[in-house]
Amino acid sequence: MIEVFSLAIIRERLGTGTPRRQFLYERLHAVVSRLYETGKVRHIYLFGSFPTEAPMPNDVDLFVVMADDFRTTGLPDELLAVFTHDTCRIRYNADVFWVTESIGAEHIADALTVFSRDRQFRTQPIVEVIP
Repeated sequence: MIEVFSLAIIRERLGTGTPRRQFLYERLHAVVSRLYETGKVRHIYLFGSFPTEAPMPNDVDLFVVMADDFRTTGLPDELLAVFTHDTCRIRYNADVFWVTESIGAEHIADALTVFSRDRQFRTQPIVEVIP
């Protein structure tokens, strides 16, 4: 099941418990803000250790669905950084996996199924992030 939370709710429920969570919430907020600056976001899903109860999550993991017509060509560097894996990882401590909605609902659902399991194949939460 995918829960839908605003950034404010994510901060309240997941982003204040430990200094590590506070740090990662700030990174999440920055990345989500940059993504929305494109005007092409359709869905942002948060998964991995951050939406769990782990006191020391490793990083922020996002699966992002962009509009069919989204292109990274011509984006300013500060926006391009969130779509460039290594740069995003270093700058924001985040892994952003992104697709355009043109891949189809079935493939998006397949990706969400994969992201709903941790490395030991246990179920983990997914949160759709809304502004």
